[in-house]
Amino acid sequence: MESRSKDFILDIGILSYNHFNFIPECLDSILNQKTTYNFRIFIIDDHSYDNTYNILLEEYKKRFPELIFIHRNESNLGPIKSAKYLATKLKSKYITFLDGDDYWCYNNKLQEQIDFLENNPDYAGCFHDALIKQENSGDDEYQKKTQNQWKTYSQFNKYSSDFMPWALIQRNIIPTASLVFRNINLTTFLDSYRAKEFSLSWALHLEIIKNSKFKYFNQTWSVYRDHPEGYSKKHRLTDFKFNNISILENLLKDPAWNYYKADIYRSICNEYRMILKSTCKTIDSFKEYKKLLKQYSKYLKLAQKEDLKQLKDDYYYVRHNRMVE
Repeated sequence: MESRSKDFILDIGILSYNHFNFIPECLDSILNQKTTYNFRIFIIDDHSYDNTYNILLEEYKKRFPELIFIHRNESNLGPIKSAKYLATKLKSKYITFLDGDDYWCYNNKLQEQIDFLENNPDYAGCFHDALIKQENSGDDEYQKKTQNQWKTYSQFNKYSSDFMPWALIQRNIIPTASLVFRNINLTTFLDSYRAKEFSLSWALHLEIIKNSKFKYFNQTWSVYRDHPEGYSKKHRLTDFKFNNISILENLLKDPAWNYYKADIYRSICNEYRMILKSTCKTIDSFKEYKKLLKQYSKYLKLAQKEDLKQLKDDYYYVRHNRMVE
């Protein structure tokens, strides 16, 4: 893999692991884009043991040697280490990510998103809705982790045309393959990232949107595959919830998020409440359960305190800036 040429305006980063059945549709959906903007594709294969790497080399790299750059990890490193390496290669003005099992379904997607960002410098990025393609099995444990009751992301997330940081804090999830954003120092962010790999995309989106906002297009321009081999299906939901709390607690240390403390505390409360309601926690000893209740109670009080402070700050800000008659 290499990085070169200042003529590219967009870098497309792909993390792939055992995506033999999916990677052709992913790459074809990129190569079929109709755009006046030049882009390049960087792919990390995380030491797949299926035929993914051979497909990448034989069917794509040979055909598009100036467009596609591939690196294969010598061993399976996981999402964070792979993302750290990938981040060192993404140097263009704009960046977008796909997982190797997702794909785009609208050929003018890049053109419209980059056009918007070129003409609206006050937005850090823009995204859109996504279809959910079900490839479900009958496994009961898998069914608990899947989104098989939904057909699009917008059915279980609340999006608005101007998507603000507080909305992302409240776990309104942006489909990974949908966001095109202005290049930030991804390496610095990933080097300082202390949570686990769960919800890494959400943590990254929080870093991109802070001090800014995203534009939302109410269109389904990408497809998320919901299948048993997806990364999120291999871990318990409570693992994600505890990690989400860790991500939110880290935001409290960043001065850029000071105004949103009430929103952060409320989101932490929501995560704790879902953990407390989960079956795996209700069968724990009451001693362990009580520890979680104590944490939940603490954050409820902090949320109320910060909410009152935020409302007072809003009042004085409005009057000081003569925003009332």
